[in-house]
Amino acid sequence: MLEQTKSKFSIRFRSKTWLGLLLLLPILFGAPFLLGSYLTSVFVIMGIYCITTVGITLLMGYAGLVSLAGATFWGIGAYVTGIGALHLGIDPLLGIPFAIIIAGAVAFGLGWITRNLQGHYFSLATLGFGIVINIILIEESEYTGGSSGLIGIPGLQLGSMSISGDAAWFVFVWILAMISLVLCNNLVNSAWGRNLRSMHASQAASEAMGIDTGRYRLQAFVISGMFAGLGGGLYACYMSFISPAVFNFDMSIKFVLMAVLGGLGSIWGAMVGVMVVTLLVELLREYVPLLMGPSSSGGPIEVIFFGLLMVIMMIYMPEGIIGMYQKVKARWRGKTA
Repeated sequence: MLEQTKSKFSIRFRSKTWLGLLLLLPILFGAPFLLGSYLTSVFVIMGIYCITTVGITLLMGYAGLVSLAGATFWGIGAYVTGIGALHLGIDPLLGIPFAIIIAGAVAFGLGWITRNLQGHYFSLATLGFGIVINIILIEESEYTGGSSGLIGIPGLQLGSMSISGDAAWFVFVWILAMISLVLCNNLVNSAWGRNLRSMHASQAASEAMGIDTGRYRLQAFVISGMFAGLGGGLYACYMSFISPAVFNFDMSIKFVLMAVLGGLGSIWGAMVGVMVVTLLVELLREYVPLLMGPSSSGGPIEVIFFGLLMVIMMIYMPEGIIGMYQKVKARWRGKTA
């Protein structure tokens, strides 16, 4: 039976979850010493992407909404943190919570306006919203720096301890990423998440059972925007430089690809998709100039490659990497039984 609207968010930890988190701790603290400076910085970016993508996986995989404004809310979080630090003198440690709140508030406004849109109409609305925000970031140069962006955004400082260096950022970002994954995993396994999944399966049936589907859609959209705001704030503080070129439509598509590639049926698919896509991008940047000459750029090749990858995924692996793994695991268990 579907659970009714007044559902509570509960945090539950299974023994496997605890075991997995305990095994990850030595990896988090030991990986920076094994990876080297460059790979450590790549994994920091992966962690930031993971925080943003987990919200998109929640929205697409459980609410059934395809948003093309993931990078827009990511950019809102980054610019709120950057403008607060450079123009208003707000400590980034306080700026990031403001970024989360404002990104969530903007998501609430957009979600409320588009609450009656379905399918590709909703996706096109989010696409248009992203284009408008990108134009605002370019034109309002007095605050945003225009096309040149914002430079010199200060890093984070926890009391007397400053988070500086790739190793410290690696540990800090991945702890937040793990917390985000666990929180979202518990959300989708709560009564709220089960109602959300029933909506995805059949909105008409859910409404017939008394579930306010519009309210659940709006809540999922706001939560997704807040995760993106957190990721954007962290990105601004880590890179110390942001520009509108980073938060464009291409980046939104890349977030969608990360979610789809990892598997929309599992929150943990967000982490898998982020790692696969980011490592593929690094490989393309490394080997495209070697194969096609030093003057060639990996940018257009990336677009073609990931476009083909998306088509192949939709045809042969619609459940993503996690879904394929679960199918193989179920078949293996059936054979052994």
